[in-house]
Amino acid sequence: MLIVNADLEGSPVAIRFDRRINDIAFDLTPRIGEPVFDARGGALLPGLHDQHMHFLATAALAHSADCGDARVTSSGSLRQLLQQHPGDDWIRGVNYHESVAGELQRARIDALIDHRPVRIQHRSGKVWMLNSAAIERIDLQAFADLPGVEVDAEGAVTGRLFRLDDWLRQQLASDLKTDVAALSQTLSSYGITGFTDTSATNTDDTAALFADWRSQRLLRQRVVLMGGDQLSDGPLKIVLDEDALPPLPVLTKRLRRARAAGRALAFHCVTHVELLFALSALDAVEPDRRDRIEHGAIVYDEVIELLREKNLSVVTQPGFLWQRGERYLQDLSALEIDHLYRHAGIAAAGVNVVVSSDAPYGPLNPWQVIDAANRRVTRDGNVIGADERIAVETALAGYLRQPDCLAAPPRSIAIGAIADMCVMQKPWRKLHNAPVDAAVLATFYDGELVYQAGDRG
Repeated sequence: MLIVNADLEGSPVAIRFDRRINDIAFDLTPRIGEPVFDARGGALLPGLHDQHMHFLATAALAHSADCGDARVTSSGSLRQLLQQHPGDDWIRGVNYHESVAGELQRARIDALIDHRPVRIQHRSGKVWMLNSAAIERIDLQAFADLPGVEVDAEGAVTGRLFRLDDWLRQQLASDLKTDVAALSQTLSSYGITGFTDTSATNTDDTAALFADWRSQRLLRQRVVLMGGDQLSDGPLKIVLDEDALPPLPVLTKRLRRARAAGRALAFHCVTHVELLFALSALDAVEPDRRDRIEHGAIVYDEVIELLREKNLSVVTQPGFLWQRGERYLQDLSALEIDHLYRHAGIAAAGVNVVVSSDAPYGPLNPWQVIDAANRRVTRDGNVIGADERIAVETALAGYLRQPDCLAAPPRSIAIGAIADMCVMQKPWRKLHNAPVDAAVLATFYDGELVYQAGDRG
């Protein structure tokens, strides 16, 4: 295939490729019968890779009630959202924060809606909250002794489940609606040709599921999985909760076992304490430049040198500044705000930092994430951490890093490279000042056109 009239780093080029790029020149003559795609001066980029997302949860979002929507500000508006949700069976709520209607247990959710089973996930991803109808549907009382199921003083379940995503998914297998092809197409429309699924519950069975979707051509992205001890390959995901940290000897044993199997390590660290704990645990194993800190939501200056010494990459999500910025300004201290989702400051000290979405908890659109990294503004236009702003090109480079080693140089359009590419609707110079408005003209995956904008006029 041939792409003509493309803008590659400011220069007009033509690209010939099959599954790999075969030729790059100022002008190439189409061969007989060769398909030609006219880029019309649009920027040509390698296919983007979202370095941190949750695919299944993002797919389910299409059928979910967004309890974190800016219009949901009280128990009344939450009740309206749930009452108006289409259908007559399960309601799945996401992105809930207690500032809307307080801590949710079964009785409080029953007061909002009691005629349909409801499960609502806290925006942190740690907790699911169920109403009485949902509790009865899955017979939750029978699992009252399961670690993570909260019970009251009398032993009755409250409806709150802590870190039981995988278990709940199994109980609801017949109710889940996962539109893999639709989400894959959405990713392609953003120029995304790969992603890293960072769910700690991923296992070898999950890997087989993704492989099956790809073989059926439902999923048109390259997939890197991290997960728990039941995943044979890929980084070991360690979820740290400040209020329930594991015994350090138990954790270090897990880390050593993963290292012996050749696996990298990825630590979920949102708070300062979680980050300190992760750094302490890493003292037990040899440094590996593939190791990662997921989120790094709060990074104080005192730990920056430790991050650099251990060759850790920080995978951050500036999209949260736009999505949740007003609540951060309300709920966090001034010190925390000054060190929230940092980038420029820690990168200047020699720490590798890349941006990502954390979809569905953060915005999926990479161009919105890139814009947030560059401007760091909230929905209402307030700036958080102006000194941590980065150039648009730097943010984009995070989506071009090698997913198996973020410390390696970014991927590029080069002869011999895999033909995962996207063509923008405008040249790069016109996108630079407003990346949030960027639009993709076409996406090529493994040399095949998998997305084309409907209106090329």
